[in-house]
Amino acid sequence: MAINLYGKWRLEVVKAIHNWENRYVIDGASSGGGTFDGVVGPAKVIDGVHWQLRAEYRENAGEPWAESDMMIDAAPDRIDIRATIGAEDPLPQLDFEDIEWDARWQGDTLFDIPVRPFAVRILDLGQMPDGIFETAIGVYYMGVRVENHWGLAFGPDHAIDITPQSRAQLTARGIDVIDSFTQRELDMLGQKLSGTGISLEGLEPDRSRVFYFKIDVREASPRKHDITFSVTNRAGMADPGDPRRFKTKQIFVSSSYIDETTGQIVSEVQEGEIRVQLREVAIDRVTAKKKRRRLDGSDGKGGGEKPRRGGRRRNPGARDLRRALEALLKGKDIDPCLIQKLLTCYCSCRDLPGFPGGGGYDPTDPWGGGRDPRFPGDGKWQYPPFLAFPTKFDYTVTPSEPFDGQYGPLPYDDPWWKVLLIIIAVILLIAGMIAEAADIAYQDEDNVIGTLGAFQQDDIDAALCVIDTDRALAMNTVLDAQGDEDFLNPLTALNGMVTAVTGNVMTHAEVSNLLVLPIDDPQRKVFKSGATTGFTHGIISGLSPTGHSEAAWSIDQLQITRDPAFDEPTSQKGDSGSVWIHTETLRPVGLHHSGAADGSGNFSIASLLEDVQRILNITI
Repeated sequence: MAINLYGKWRLEVVKAIHNWENRYVIDGASSGGGTFDGVVGPAKVIDGVHWQLRAEYRENAGEPWAESDMMIDAAPDRIDIRATIGAEDPLPQLDFEDIEWDARWQGDTLFDIPVRPFAVRILDLGQMPDGIFETAIGVYYMGVRVENHWGLAFGPDHAIDITPQSRAQLTARGIDVIDSFTQRELDMLGQKLSGTGISLEGLEPDRSRVFYFKIDVREASPRKHDITFSVTNRAGMADPGDPRRFKTKQIFVSSSYIDETTGQIVSEVQEGEIRVQLREVAIDRVTAKKKRRRLDGSDGKGGGEKPRRGGRRRNPGARDLRRALEALLKGKDIDPCLIQKLLTCYCSCRDLPGFPGGGGYDPTDPWGGGRDPRFPGDGKWQYPPFLAFPTKFDYTVTPSEPFDGQYGPLPYDDPWWKVLLIIIAVILLIAGMIAEAADIAYQDEDNVIGTLGAFQQDDIDAALCVIDTDRALAMNTVLDAQGDEDFLNPLTALNGMVTAVTGNVMTHAEVSNLLVLPIDDPQRKVFKSGATTGFTHGIISGLSPTGHSEAAWSIDQLQITRDPAFDEPTSQKGDSGSVWIHTETLRPVGLHHSGAADGSGNFSIASLLEDVQRILNITI
């Protein structure tokens, strides 16, 4: 078996104890290669990027040459390698002295880290812009590219680590090194732990590879931070303190937050700050819808198993996160730490028993249900990363120190200020991916999605919309109660549809006539199929000019209360836009827009569709 060597080596045969004819061959060297007799003699210098030393033997001149067994002993580990290489013919006693070389590597380096360590988001394994660590996101994989500049491939005992002194300094600066990895993480990253470090086994000279540490920068100050790495051999070293075993690199940290007085997003670095006021955000709904996966084990297109019977448990953190993001996009005061806490709650709660696939995701069965921890979900669907990017915003840059002339300082003396804008965009992307945000990203295709036209918020809170052509439901049809929803009280059949809904809307006068009937009269009953609560029932309780606080109300609105025959709320936030339908006649009555602010679902409010048609000039 040949020995692989790299770079320039000095080889000297110091022993040659054999009965058969021996020789050795040097293949692949740029200089010093060839075939040589296996006898003690002067040293030879061989050089090459990657070359092989192979020993051979034969019993007599009439026999072909065969390869000898070989070994290399480079212990104790040292940068200027001094090794014993031995060759052995197939004899009962293996002493590897048929040919023995004293081998000395002529180089003087061990490794290098050619680029600055960079931030990789744990959620989606995406690299942060310019590799900058942003405190608002918190915990990252820190990618470290390691090049082997030694004369041998690194073995199973070689590891790269952050030195204890550097760890202590980082802790003092608010950066914690997290040594714990799950086996799933290690498999995903393709690496093995070695003590507190990462194994370098198999990394050959003149080759490089990225290894990942895990760090928490939430408490770090926005500046450059030094980190010292070391390459050690856990089996022992002759030169543990050699400075060539250490490399110090810098990481860049930014810190973003919401200015409570202005509602602006502020990102700070050592050289100053950038302030951003969001105006508009674009979302790639096509990718979100095409690549999503149902958490109940089906593919959402008729494949896989049917959704299980029983209610779907919702994560309350997702609702709170959506509210926080909506407020953020409106320029209101939101602390990014709140978003971080909600993300943490959401991700941990999603693994609780009772959620679809609760208890874990099987990567070998992508349609088997359960949540893949790398990607976000809304309790019903799981989504890969998709584009959500600010398209309109205002920003200003304020250097930390005044400067003369036209050009100011660059952040970290390296990336442009605009990189910080991208970091802010990434923060929004990460949060937006997790939230149960707009229906275009996080709900069924059956929920109305399209291009907005005429609209009016006051009095009717309604808009005209050109519906997508890929809608699953025909006109005059609504979903009945579905098996994967919270409330299972169908009108016709579970997992079915309510058809033959008429387009002849109920008028204000007709609703007024219903209100003179007893509250429990069947003619006062209505139902709706909403995005959040699904199919629920209610009872018409009144007409009055009231609604949510975001609009003014000067005309009567349909008031709906709980139906005591069903243990369910009338609606929840997210059901806006669903149509309340008269149960007995299947005539549309109102367009839902408001509900109980405390989330109890005790009542709902809707605009009469008669008024919506009149104000928006709709003719059916």
